[in-house]
Amino acid sequence: MSDSTKDKYNFALYVPVIKDKNWELKDNGKVVLHLTVKDPVRRFAGWLVKKSPKTELELDELSSKAWCLIDGERNIYEISKIMSEGNKDPEDELRRLVTFVKYCSKRGWISYKNVKPQ
Repeated sequence: MSDSTKDKYNFALYVPVIKDKNWELKDNGKVVLHLTVKDPVRRFAGWLVKKSPKTELELDELSSKAWCLIDGERNIYEISKIMSEGNKDPEDELRRLVTFVKYCSKRGWISYKNVKPQ
C-alpha cells in the first residue's frame, strides 16, 4: 500500500472546514454557534407565534479553542499539536479533538476539505 493510500485512511490527516459561518467569539473566549432549526414541528410552532426558532450553543473552553483553530488549512493532527502545547499527553488531546470533530461533522457544522499528507 502506498503512502498516499495510507494517508487517505488516516483521520488525523483530514482538513476540517467550518461550513456554517453563523458563529461568534465572545469576550470570555468562548464560541457561540447560532444554529438554524430544521425540525418541522419547532418551525411550525415558531410560525404560529410569529417568531423564528433559533438555537444558540455555547462551546466550552477546549471546544472553542479547537473551533477557532479550524481554518481549512490545518489538519486534525496539526490542530491537536497546537492544543496540546504544555500538556504532558498530546495523544489524549488528539483523542478528544477527534471526538469533537466527528460530532461536529455529524451535525453538519463542518466538512472535510481534503487529506493533507505528512
